[in-house]
Amino acid sequence: MKNIHATALVINGKGVLIRGKQGYGKSLLTLELLDYFKGKSSLIADDRVDIIIENNIIFMSPPKNIAGLIELRGRGIISLPYQEKAQLNLIVDLVEKTTRMPEKEEFFAKIEGMQYARCPIPERKLTDSSHQILLIKQALAEL
Repeated sequence: MKNIHATALVINGKGVLIRGKQGYGKSLLTLELLDYFKGKSSLIADDRVDIIIENNIIFMSPPKNIAGLIELRGRGIISLPYQEKAQLNLIVDLVEKTTRMPEKEEFFAKIEGMQYARCPIPERKLTDSSHQILLIKQALAEL
């Protein structure tokens, strides 16, 4: 097991790992995705995610001490229902600059030596949540 700095959730049965520097909006994006996909999504973990490899498949779980907790800036730590474990399907990377027409190789990333679909999206300072959600919806549709 390995613990990484990221946020994770499940959308329509697909495990999504959101990576980005501190302050890039991982938690806020996750809360917006949970609201947008209400009834079809659930939190796994915020800020720290346990990565477990089983039979060459990566699974994500919340560390026990933060299970069900997520930060809502301006409000503090809030408690939400969460899922104990989910298979990783998509890596969302919050990036510092927008690429208008990304190259194909930008849509893949390796984690623990295994290749996964990747969705690079501009951090919150560069775009609004509706654009971020559209990019994630398209990436999920292409899985």
